[in-house]
Amino acid sequence: MKRIITTLFALSIAFVASAASLTKKQTEELNNKIKDYDYVGEFSENRALVTKDNKSGFINKSGEVVIPLQFENLKKHGKFRNGLWCDESVGVIDSMGNRVVPEGKVIRIDRLPSCYEPTERINECSYFKPVDIIQLETEPGKKVTYCFEYGKLLFTMDNDWPVVNVLTGDVLSITKKGKKEYMGEEQMKKQGFQAIHHRSRISREVRECLVLKKEGKYGVVDMNFNVVCPFIIESTNIIDDYIDGTVLFKECFVDESELGQQVFTLTTTIYRNKKILVDKLYNEVREYGKYLFFDGYSSSSFESFLNERGVQIPESAKQKKLYTLEGKEVNPMVIPVGQNRLRLVVKNDVSSWMFEDAKGNALIKEPLYLKDRHFLGKRIIETESEKSTSEISHICIDVATGDTAWIPENHPIFDYLDAGILKFSDLSKYRTLPLSQYLPLSKYDVTTVQKDNESNVKFMYKEDYENKIYKVKNIETGVEKEFKEVSSFSDELLRVKYNNRWYFLNDKGEGIK
Repeated sequence: MKRIITTLFALSIAFVASAASLTKKQTEELNNKIKDYDYVGEFSENRALVTKDNKSGFINKSGEVVIPLQFENLKKHGKFRNGLWCDESVGVIDSMGNRVVPEGKVIRIDRLPSCYEPTERINECSYFKPVDIIQLETEPGKKVTYCFEYGKLLFTMDNDWPVVNVLTGDVLSITKKGKKEYMGEEQMKKQGFQAIHHRSRISREVRECLVLKKEGKYGVVDMNFNVVCPFIIESTNIIDDYIDGTVLFKECFVDESELGQQVFTLTTTIYRNKKILVDKLYNEVREYGKYLFFDGYSSSSFESFLNERGVQIPESAKQKKLYTLEGKEVNPMVIPVGQNRLRLVVKNDVSSWMFEDAKGNALIKEPLYLKDRHFLGKRIIETESEKSTSEISHICIDVATGDTAWIPENHPIFDYLDAGILKFSDLSKYRTLPLSQYLPLSKYDVTTVQKDNESNVKFMYKEDYENKIYKVKNIETGVEKEFKEVSSFSDELLRVKYNNRWYFLNDKGEGIK
């Protein structure tokens, strides 16, 4: 089996590397060859699902059948990835149609990231490992799980399901005598762990962790089962985030009253390498790049509310503090952003920031209020100025490069940034797009490459719900066409339905005579 997996992985790389835009003539020839199929799917790794008379197989971009139409009940929306097609009805096949896992009843298939999810997970974590997990029932009561990474068989597991990092694709493991042993959910339960929480991530550099519960208390381990935060945290506390090995956990106060139980977050503590770095800071923390900002309590009414219940806010939580992820205090409070910087300004206990160059010259004359990090792997800081009517009333800053862009609040372009179809540094050339009328083709998936992304921006559509049609417009030529169904560009081809049959268009919109 290992030989087969190695071969199919090499084939998949070859398919990806050979992908190229089709000419008008090639696209028209492809469309002529697929005219009699009942169904044609999107291309991925030079393979597209085709169906005729309830039998399914696969063609390449020349329109040739490379996997015979021999399968029944195949899902129509699957994708080849790293040379593998996963489906409950056939299990797993390679790019030539060979079965990769043994015969058996397929119970469950997980593909991380899912082909139906946006690409922001890939964009947030450049080191993401595409993982495919397939579990078969070989006989009643006996299950075997196969785990593939980049299309190669990583390990098998009997009667268990591996604990997998849903964002990075890492599998929880321990090392014994130099050999890695992967850990499953049942094994974790046998060791007394009562909960497994996959935490959401906040930046490109973050490695996933697990929040585990044992004997009624919570702790944090990394994906190699090294303890980051010991199991000392009571259930009334909240483990808030895990940032490059630093744990933020929040102490809470539970108030029992006639209104019922109310939970109030009081303070945040920075924990790293099983040690408390900084204790009892302001409960709300804002993450800016590699920096943590605590704005300090200033609400006298909330403090009085707590004092009436015998709870006092510590002095450390009332102070404005800026720390690095290593727990080092930064003073004066200045955050580098590319070649520029953000400097804290406090007036009447209200925090704002000046955007300056490295020498302290103001690049924006007005103080900015930092909202938080959003988009592009949580790398973009959204800010507001004091003058809401100003053109810079909502400016965004890339904390890694220092690039800035004026984007209206809640503008749909943020979705395009998150999905990776637009670059923050290139926003200026996209400002004239009719974004209020058209949206880029939005079915982004893990097979999307940069050229597909650019084409998805170039070809925009507006859905007419009443007439059930899509109006696709080429923003460079202004040409608009109507289709009954539209996919996104995948493998440099756009799949559409026109006059009740399937067609492909190349990146110039050609293919239909």
